[in-house]
Amino acid sequence: MTAPATDIEAKRARLQAMILTDVDVEAPTGGVDHIAVFARDLEQTARFYIEVMGMPVTRVTPNRDVAESTHMNVAIGNGMTLAFFDFPDVPRLQRRAPEGVGNVMHIAMPIPRNSYEQVKTRLEANRVKYQEVGHSLYLKDPNGLGIELMPGVSRPSP
Repeated sequence: MTAPATDIEAKRARLQAMILTDVDVEAPTGGVDHIAVFARDLEQTARFYIEVMGMPVTRVTPNRDVAESTHMNVAIGNGMTLAFFDFPDVPRLQRRAPEGVGNVMHIAMPIPRNSYEQVKTRLEANRVKYQEVGHSLYLKDPNGLGIELMPGVSRPSP
């Protein structure tokens, strides 16, 4: 059951009131360095990001916390990475996470139009399911991580 429009409008008005408009406020952090993701199969994940997404693996190291785990970084642009971790000896970490509160809905990444078309062609060639919604491309990586590619959106380099 959905909330009446007036309830939604009131909630949005309360949220809008929280936006600071009279001050130039910057977050105390420097943005995102990496997003840590559990991976079922690092080799499959690496192939997907290299061959389908065109994103390079930039680092592979032992996980500093668990000797049986490997830490692999994939560059996603502007110095940011997706950091994948496998935990082959922990069965509960081999299952896909359910959707819901506290989980990531998707990671949105700007992409030049020509790269967008190249990725789309590689998705089709590799039979990776995707959806085009509102000029964006939505897909899931081999671990179930949601990705949105936003064509023509440019972000300044840091």
